[in-house]
Amino acid sequence: MRIQRLRLVNFRQHEDTELALGAGLTGIVGPNGAGKTTLLEAIAYAVYGAPAARGTRDSIRRRGAPPRSPVRVELDFALGSHQYRVTRSLTQAELYQDGDPTPVANSITAVTERVTRLLGMTREEFFNTYFTGQKELAVMAAMSAPERGQFLSRVLGYERLRVAQDRLRERRSALKGRLAALEEGLPDPAALDAEEARERERLRLAETAEADAAGAVRSAEDRWGELRPRWEEVQRLRETVSSLQSDLKLAEHKVQDARQRFTELDRQLAEALEARRRLEDLTPRLEPFETLKAERASLDQVAEAHSARRGDEAQLAEVRQRLEGIETRIARLPTPDQLEQAEAEATARREALGAVVAQLEERRTTWVRDTQDAKTKRQTLLDQYKELTEQQERIVAA
Repeated sequence: MRIQRLRLVNFRQHEDTELALGAGLTGIVGPNGAGKTTLLEAIAYAVYGAPAARGTRDSIRRRGAPPRSPVRVELDFALGSHQYRVTRSLTQAELYQDGDPTPVANSITAVTERVTRLLGMTREEFFNTYFTGQKELAVMAAMSAPERGQFLSRVLGYERLRVAQDRLRERRSALKGRLAALEEGLPDPAALDAEEARERERLRLAETAEADAAGAVRSAEDRWGELRPRWEEVQRLRETVSSLQSDLKLAEHKVQDARQRFTELDRQLAEALEARRRLEDLTPRLEPFETLKAERASLDQVAEAHSARRGDEAQLAEVRQRLEGIETRIARLPTPDQLEQAEAEATARREALGAVVAQLEERRTTWVRDTQDAKTKRQTLLDQYKELTEQQERIVAA
């Protein structure tokens, strides 16, 4: 792990401090309280989170900073062939890899676990080795020799090398066993040599056959080059013959259709001649029918006149029936005396009705006047009641 950049925002004494660390040894010099140890603490805080920092969240925020001011530590470091950036605040943490804008881990717990796996050591191992204070050097002195050996092997990566060596040994043993099994399954070398000789002879024969076949192919290609123009001419003639055969078949179909039409026309002509002969035979027999046609025309005129007369008779009967109905209604009409008496009664009834209407109108006028007076009296009483109510309220208020 090689640290490349460190930035502190409102972390302990640092309001906004950024350090770019190059290759080689870096020394930090300053008076007491300037924040030298805070830089180291910020590195541990970025890697392992709040458990690696002293105090509480309130003591981590810079003294004098506003209550809601952000507290953030950014750490850029290289590990192997990859570049990493850790950004950690009081409530959030993110881990970026190789400049990718999308974080590979984006929570406090996930970032701590991912960085711990990358470094290969826990927070206690980190603080007891690379990040050990002056008063914490006695940790290793208190260990026994085997414990120090195991601790250093784990910290320096020897433990992973040992595991890798064990896996390689197991892999080598398995490969040895597989190689032995393959060697046991191999046939006799003499048999292999004989088989190889037979295969070589077969290969030689196959190559000879291939050469002969290639020669035959070349001869066939030369022959094809000679025969190709004739073959193309034959193909063209074949296409012409095929076209002519199609035209011939079409012409034969047309001839057959024409023959059928001629046969049908011959049949129709024979029928027409037979009909003409029969008509000539019947013409002398049709001469008496001319007199019958004239009689029929005369009878048709008589029938039409008879039909018209029957229609007139029906209309005359209908008119007579209507006339009888009118005479019956005239007989039912009243006499002049009865009409005068009915008119006198109607006049008397109209006069009586007028008197009744006058009385009703007078009564209506009286009712409207009484209703108006009643409304006026009601409004007067309401005004008096309202005035009395106001006087009572004033008296109560006094």
